[in-house]
Amino acid sequence: MITKLDEGFGGDDPRGARKRINDHLWCDLLVAMADAIKRFEKAMDRIPEYVTTIIMQSREAEDRKPFLEALVRLAVRAAWEPIKKMVEATGAPEIQRACQILAVLICPAPEKHKAVRAGALRPLADEGLLAISKERLAQVFPADWVRRLQEGFGDV
Repeated sequence: MITKLDEGFGGDDPRGARKRINDHLWCDLLVAMADAIKRFEKAMDRIPEYVTTIIMQSREAEDRKPFLEALVRLAVRAAWEPIKKMVEATGAPEIQRACQILAVLICPAPEKHKAVRAGALRPLADEGLLAISKERLAQVFPADWVRRLQEGFGDV
């Protein structure tokens, strides 16, 4: 997938392009995929367009540097094909949960990333999955942040 992105948008500066891509693109992508799976389970063919729209809106709302929509669309299509196959093989709820967990794990700053807090951490906390990992969370995230998670993220 990275090779496809390099070929399509790397140009003379593939390193710079990768750096821009790592500015919350992948965690945005996973959170949006989880949301899309939930919303469009019966309309699987519409998910890539929905995910692209969500990412573009999220970046604009959080005043992050804009991406070319074509770059986001390419990344989403490349990521969606294997996820779609997993959804078909294992079922939507399991894949949705996996996307949420991966978004939390790969996000460079989930405490500052509203989409990850609202679209991944909150649903996982509501499910009770994060209660199992309190000690692990305390080792990784600031104590105040873990306390707010346990209280239900009142400020998401």
